[in-house]
Parts: sequence; C-alpha cells; structure tokens
Amino acid sequence: MFARLGTLRALAAVGLTASLWAVSCSGDGNPEVSKPPADAGDAGGAGGDAGSWDGSGGNGATDAGSDADPGDAAVSPLRLGIVPVPPSTTDAGPSPGDEKLAQLDVIALGSRGVSQVLTWKQLFESPAVPAQGQWEKLQAVSQLYQSSGRSLLVCLALVDRTLDARPAGGAASWADSTTVAALDALIDKVLSTFGSELYAVSFGNELDRYFASHDAQSAAGLAALVEHGIGYAKKHPKKLPSLLIGATFSAQSLTGTPTPTIAGLLKKADVAVTTYYPLDATFAARPPSVVAQDLDALESLSAGDAEPPRPILLQEVGYPSAAANKSSPDQQKAFYQALTQALTTRRARFPFVSINGLNDRHPAACASEAAALGAPDGGAAVAARCSLGLRAAGPTDKPAMASVLEALAAFSAP
Repeated sequence: MFARLGTLRALAAVGLTASLWAVSCSGDGNPEVSKPPADAGDAGGAGGDAGSWDGSGGNGATDAGSDADPGDAAVSPLRLGIVPVPPSTTDAGPSPGDEKLAQLDVIALGSRGVSQVLTWKQLFESPAVPAQGQWEKLQAVSQLYQSSGRSLLVCLALVDRTLDARPAGGAASWADSTTVAALDALIDKVLSTFGSELYAVSFGNELDRYFASHDAQSAAGLAALVEHGIGYAKKHPKKLPSLLIGATFSAQSLTGTPTPTIAGLLKKADVAVTTYYPLDATFAARPPSVVAQDLDALESLSAGDAEPPRPILLQEVGYPSAAANKSSPDQQKAFYQALTQALTTRRARFPFVSINGLNDRHPAACASEAAALGAPDGGAAVAARCSLGLRAAGPTDKPAMASVLEALAAFSAP
C-alpha cells in the first residue's frame, strides 16, 4: 500500500472532499464512555450502572431489547486507532496538505480513536495570546473527527517530557498566579474549539520525566498546576458529561508503586493516561512477549482509592523496527500481534489505544524528541523515535501494517 493510494481509500471510505475541513456536524458526545465514580466534591459527572465502570455508557454496544441473550457477556468497547504522523521527506517538515492526508488516511484505515499531543507553546504565542493559525487548524481537525464519528484524545503538553513547554514571556514559577490564569485560558480555548469528538483531555506529556529531572520545588509546582487544571476542566461549564480528564505519564512510572505525587494526580483524574514504549534504559526493544505482563502491571495500578479501578487510556503505543534498537520490521509486526492478543481479554480496562504512528518521522524531528527524553546525543534514542512508523520512507508499508489493520478490524465493534 502506498500513501497516495491510502488517501484515495480515505476519500472513498469517509465520503469526504477537501470541503470537509470547513464542515461541522453535531454529535451527542461519546456514547460508549461512562465515568468511574467521581471523587467527593467533583462536578465531573459519573456514569455506569450504579456508579460502576462498565465501559459502555448510555448508548453502548449492549442491546437491552427482548432479543438479547442474558447469558451473553457484554463486550467492552475499545477505540483503537493510529496517530496520523505524516510523511516527512524534507528538512522543512511535512506540508499542511500531507498532514490533512494523514488524518484522512488513518480514518480510512479504520481508526476509531486517535491521540494528538499539543505543546502549550505551540498553542499560545505568549501566556495571554493564542496562536490563531494553530487554533484554526485544530478547528478543522475537530470538524473532521466529529463528522466521521471518530474519537480524539488531546494531550495538553505543559511539559514535553523533561522540557518546559510553556509559551515565552511567562513567570518562572509554575505556581505564579499568571501561570494559573494562562492554563485556565488554555483549557477555555480547548473546550471552546473541540466538541463531541473529544474523548479525553490529558495534561502532560510524560509528567514523570519532568518530575524526575528537576528539583523538588519545580516538580511540586508543576504537580499543583496540573491538579488545578484537572479540577478546572472537570467543572468547566463547556465540558460535555462524557469527556474524561486525566494526566499523562510513561508506563514505567505507573507500574509497581507510583510516587506519592503521581498517585495524588491519578486520584484526582477520571482515568489513568499513559504512553507505552517497551524499551529498556538503552532504548533496546524488549521482546514482544512482554506485552501481556506489561498490561497486567498497568492493570494492577492503584489509582488512589478508586473503586472500581479507573480505566487506562494508552495515549501512545509504539515499537521501533530499527536494528539499532535490537529490533526489526518482523519483530515490530510480532509486537502488534501480541498487543492485539493481549487487548482481546483486557479491553474492559483499556478502552482507548492509539498506535504511534502512521509514518516514520524525519530525523530532525526524532532528534528533538530524543532531546526531550533526556538523550540529546543518543543515537539509539533517535533510531527508536525514527522507526516507530507503520510505513517507512518511500512510502512503503512495513510488515506491522498488516497486523495493525487486522487489529483495527478486530476492534471495529462495539
């Protein structure tokens, strides 16, 4: 399969033309999502049967009609998708047209849920001045996903892993009142721009990496700001009842016993949101066979005193194909086969999974991501970020694409 052929599939599958980027359809939220019980005092809403999490919600897959077989167990919805990473063949990065085509392509391939990471400084030129062009682009993205009935998880990256991602011109302290007001303005703008396609908003990205790489005062200030953001978003008058609010951490920080700071933020959130890249400290790929045990470790996560346990959203799942990461295209394929098998029996706790990503990134973008991970000179880190795609340069599908398409078909309903 080639990218341009995929684009033709996209246009046929969703019945879209270029005019879709300016057309909006109304929706009724995310009917397949119910919320776990809210903490005392929360205004974020609650769902499920008698306050219990069942992953179905008010318009879910289970038919309560007379033909239903009471002996059949309800199947929990799982919204699986691919992050629409566009091809990038020049140092200038992908064109706006390539970005739109990537969005259409992942929809045509069967994506039901897609994540998007947006840095704070990308969205605001200064703490009080929105980047108008970026918001116009996001309005078009909102309309596309809403019109095609897909779901979107937006991660608001207050930090980019180890790096501060605030817009220029703000106060140095995370606790400064102007910083808090700027975050409120960011949340206001997000909830005014997106609609019923918005499945979740998470504050991140990979907060644990920032906590671990900065002094205690800075880490505590960021944690307090994120806690404020969660509370502000949950009680926002424009927030739809179905919208889930969380904070994004790396998977390794959520296994075992989370730090008190992380546990405190999880307790305030509706859901646990995580990235999952099964790599060791040298960025070598762990065997595909670890998937089931890794998901089980996440499932055992204690999110405060939540009963039942909060669902876990996999904001990004990725596996490199590069030899520099002790992997290969066939090993990447085996990972996604193992992921599909593991999710089949764990879908109740993992209702949203977004695979990173459609295409391999440009080396310059990979170097920036490696720096954010704290490995600015790490060749293995760059290789890991540059070989995550289901398509290589060319563009040619890697073997993993077939496995992911099978997974998209397997989780296409309910």
